[in-house]
Formats: sequence, structure tokens, C-alpha cells
Amino acid sequence: MTTLVLGGCGFIGRHVVQALTTHQLPVVVLDVHADATASTPGCTYVPGDFSDTAKLDAVMAGHGITHAVHLVSTTLPKSSNEDKTYDVQSNIVQTLRLLDLCVQHRVQRVLFMSSGGTVYGAPQQVPVTENHPNHPLCSYGISKLAIEKYLFLYQHLHGLNYVVLRAANPSGPGQNPLSGQGVVANFIHKMHSGQRLEVWGDGETVRDYFHVRDLADLTRRALLSSTVGVFNAGSGVGWSLNRLIDVLQHTLDVPAQVLYKPARGLDVPAIVLDCSAAFDAFGWRASTPLSAGVLDYDAWYLAQYAPQLAATRAALLASDH
Repeated sequence: MTTLVLGGCGFIGRHVVQALTTHQLPVVVLDVHADATASTPGCTYVPGDFSDTAKLDAVMAGHGITHAVHLVSTTLPKSSNEDKTYDVQSNIVQTLRLLDLCVQHRVQRVLFMSSGGTVYGAPQQVPVTENHPNHPLCSYGISKLAIEKYLFLYQHLHGLNYVVLRAANPSGPGQNPLSGQGVVANFIHKMHSGQRLEVWGDGETVRDYFHVRDLADLTRRALLSSTVGVFNAGSGVGWSLNRLIDVLQHTLDVPAQVLYKPARGLDVPAIVLDCSAAFDAFGWRASTPLSAGVLDYDAWYLAQYAPQLAATRAALLASDH
């Protein structure tokens, strides 16, 4: 068993690679950010772009890939509607090329990281199960859902074994607070640097937050299983933004300044995932409490960003005067 992790140098990818290699599972990472400094025992790093079909072909042939984990996304939910054609071409079309290569190289199993926060649209009830109707409100969610359907088609046409994880809102060490995705990371960064937290709407939108290491553990379990299908991945607990801010202030003992802005049409009022199917199939449930995850990320963040924090605070003080 040799697993190709596409996007293995990203936030989720690094934790997935760690989860696999810790269990002595050989891994090959293809990522545009892979370089000579990337080093994990049991892992081979290959610099390359997901859109480079020839490189994908060469990696699969050269390393005897038997399993694939697809973590790549070229767009974000909040911006995907701005260029829907690019979203389709760079995500759906390129994934089809990947799946063709998987069939050609007789890859045994493909795991695709979908989105539990966008594929359902505005839920009719919460928590949301996997059989809930799908009416995405952004191109990002539509692309994820389309890839899920193509995986089903490739299993039907070619016998390609697959599993889909619809992830809620993972957070944890390694998440870039300025990436535009990941409210826990972004809020912690702004609280430490004295910036106001931007909240779209009244702060009562509800989301499902869980630790990225729990997601990586589920990825490993699902990849090693032979079960085919779509599974939610989250904590099963909903937190409004206002409650989240309270938890952050209490846990970190850092005050928050909040700027409320008009609500956005792409933000559904509440989304919480029912993850009982993942427990039944893989014996998995998210086990890290929100406050513990906050402390975990905060420790990593302070170690990484302490010099920048001092500079940001100095600039804010100067602007006040």
C-alpha cells in the first residue's frame, strides 16, 4: 500500500500525512509547496501542480500508487462565485483527469475531501445527515458535489473504490490565520494583534467546529476501510459565532473587539453535521473539545507569529495617535 496525498503540504494535508506515516503507511506527497525542506519519515515529497497531468501520471507509475487522497481545492467558498468557470475547470475537470489516471494505474481506493459546510446549502433541519437534500449556495459547494457524483460514476463504470468525507470546519496547528478560511484561526490572530473581529450578520450563524487531527484520524480509518460512500465529518455540536467568541475570550483570557457587518447571501444560518454514520462505519467520532483545540492552536500560533504580533501592535498604536 502506497498512498498519494494530493495537497499533502497544506493545512489538512500535513496532519493526514502525519496520521498515515505514524502508522507506518508509505506516503507520496504531490504539492506545489513540496521542496527540499519538506521532511517526514516514511514520506516522499514531489514538487508539482495538481493541474500537471503528466506529472501525476509519472508519480503514479514511478511510485506504484495504490491509494489516493484528494485534498486539493483551487477556490474558497466565499470567492468561488466570482469565477465559476475557473472553479469548474481547475477542480472538476482536473479531478476527472485524476480519476482517469487512477483507473489506468489500477489505484485501489480514492478518498476525496468534500465540504460538509457547503454541499447541503441551507439545511431543512439540524443536525444534517448524509441523505439531506443538496442545494449549494456557492460554486465551491457545487464543484465538491459534482466530484462526489463523478466518483460514484467511476465506481459504476470502472469499479473504482472510493470514499468521500464531508468535513465541517476543522481547525488546529498549521492553519494560516490569513488564508481566508478558518474562523477560529483568524479570530485568534486578530484578538492577539488587537484587531477587530469581522462578523457577517448578527453573530448567531451556527457552525460545527472540530480539530484537524480528528479529521486526519478519520481520513486514515476511512482510507484503510473498504466501505464505499459519503460520510459527514464534524463534532456534531453547533456553536454560534457569538458563543465562539465567548469561548475564545474565556479560554485565552484575551479581549475581543467585534465589528458586525451586513449578512452575506452565501452564509447559511446554521449547519451542524450528524456524524453517526462515520462512527458506525469506521468507529470514529471527534474527541477533542473546542476549548482544548483553541489552546492547541493558540500555542502553535504564538510560537510562529510572536515577532509579527509585536510589529502589528506597534503599528496599531501608532495609527491611534
